[in-house]
Amino acid sequence: MNNNYLIPVILILISIISGCSQTRFSKQANHRQAPIYAPQAQSQQTYSPTQQHPVSSSFHARKRIVELATRSIGTRYRYGGRKPHTGFDCSGLMHYVHKQGSGLSIPRTAAEQRDKSRSIKYSQLKPGDMLFFKTGKRTDHVGVYIGGRKFIHASTGSRRVKVAKMDTAYWHKRFVKFGTFL
Repeated sequence: MNNNYLIPVILILISIISGCSQTRFSKQANHRQAPIYAPQAQSQQTYSPTQQHPVSSSFHARKRIVELATRSIGTRYRYGGRKPHTGFDCSGLMHYVHKQGSGLSIPRTAAEQRDKSRSIKYSQLKPGDMLFFKTGKRTDHVGVYIGGRKFIHASTGSRRVKVAKMDTAYWHKRFVKFGTFL
């Protein structure tokens, strides 16, 4: 059975769910002790790609980035990996989905991606944007937002690309910033 029709249906559902969850969250944000969605102070560098955007609009680029990340679920984790057939690390996955999905060649490491991405607020977060986390001494983990307060990342723990909830205690405590190149 061919399941290619499921991806557009899933993407539509994700965009509907993310719109609803963002409204609900904004009402709850004032009640949290230390909101995950208030970025810590970071350098405000912006990324200016030298090439033209080959995708006609940000909407299509975001859709394609989420689609590529979704297709990567289950791909094995490989430190330094940046291709689906050999495996991904977290920043390699972001580099791949941005290059293939929007034509942008973003920096290679999670720290460089954090520093050069444009910081955004939770209320501006859209599928295709990025979440940055500090899991060690420095910001060293990144994932792509897919809507519904979920993101896709290359997990060292499961040794696979997988979906995670950004509101779990583990990720909440380690959150650094939301960023975008789109």
